[in-house]
Amino acid sequence: MKKLFAVLMIAAFALSMLTACGDAPTSASEPAAPAAANSAVQPESEPEPPYEPAVLTGLPRGEDYPEGQRITAVMVNNISNAVANDARPQNGLSDADILIEIKVEGGITRFCALFTDYNKIKYICPVRSARDQFFQLFLPFQPIFIHIGESVVQKQYKADYQYDDLDVNYDLIGFNYDTSRQAAGVRQWETAYLTQEDIQRGLEKLNIDTRRTYGSTFFDFVNYNEPNRVLSGDDAVGIRVVHSQSYRTYFDWDAASGKYLMSQYSLRYGSINPSTDANNGQQLAFENILVLFTQFDVYPDPGGSGYDLQKVDYTFGGVGYYFSGGKAEPIRWQKGAPLQPLRILDGGGHEQSVKINPGKTYIAVVDLEMSDQFLYNKTGTAQTDTAETVGDDSETANFVEMD
Repeated sequence: MKKLFAVLMIAAFALSMLTACGDAPTSASEPAAPAAANSAVQPESEPEPPYEPAVLTGLPRGEDYPEGQRITAVMVNNISNAVANDARPQNGLSDADILIEIKVEGGITRFCALFTDYNKIKYICPVRSARDQFFQLFLPFQPIFIHIGESVVQKQYKADYQYDDLDVNYDLIGFNYDTSRQAAGVRQWETAYLTQEDIQRGLEKLNIDTRRTYGSTFFDFVNYNEPNRVLSGDDAVGIRVVHSQSYRTYFDWDAASGKYLMSQYSLRYGSINPSTDANNGQQLAFENILVLFTQFDVYPDPGGSGYDLQKVDYTFGGVGYYFSGGKAEPIRWQKGAPLQPLRILDGGGHEQSVKINPGKTYIAVVDLEMSDQFLYNKTGTAQTDTAETVGDDSETANFVEMD
């Protein structure tokens, strides 16, 4: 499957070049004929409705939209290996407008939740340390970045891109642990939380620059004044994204709500469970699912920590899938240097931006090595596999992620 994706990537880029070379030049437009002196006066057309989309969702900006305010990114734990190492269900994820999931080390994934308004983050738990694969993805939009701790690589990225004015590391200013989670047997590091008061305290203490005016949205969204775009591919009512043997994320299409409902496999329970928000009991739901495949590697470990800190290559882009409205569409994606924005392109090899329907989005950046275990179903649910179909879980059964 990895070879197949590589072939697809090469073919897509080749087709793109051929298309660009073969286009005929457009001729100058003919001058408009003068209007007849006695022609009837045409009625004035109605003005176009205003288009002012929210940066992260492409939806209309409501009265409470935080004009001139930066978006916010928060790192959230996702471990679920054993009683002592279980971050689920997390608090606060149902309020995120974009949720990014990427493997960090030991096969374990982590979330980065993007919020339009940090004032609406009332209680988020468990907050975790920063990683560069998330930072590179959102860097062009310069969000406030909230986390507790950071990897050595991320610390260097922060220095290189002079991000101190936007970085809120609660390792430097203090935070609390959820004692109710600890009483249930969860180790301390999986229980760190932040309240709205904590967030305000951090912003003020570190003198964070919270103001920014955005001239573009995170994706190239369909205009919310127009109908949603119907994707060109197969029906897709069930999706399975395999990040590693023990970290698998599932989505089932819910036609009634027009959203994909999220579930995840838990090694602790040995089962697939709905992904819910502990704040309100809601299952996480998204209008859009983006699965982006690329090459993963491991950073050098000169200190001998034994952790396989994941290095994600965004340089050359890759292929993937876009899901929305219960249908699938193959895509290509480009990112390039950290300051360049993510671009979702037509899967047929054209340099044409893919229009993303307005709404909340889940993004998975997935190791190319796991591409042969990704699937989507035209009918039925995504939750049809067992542990045996995606490998033996024993490798990571006792793994504890890095602090």
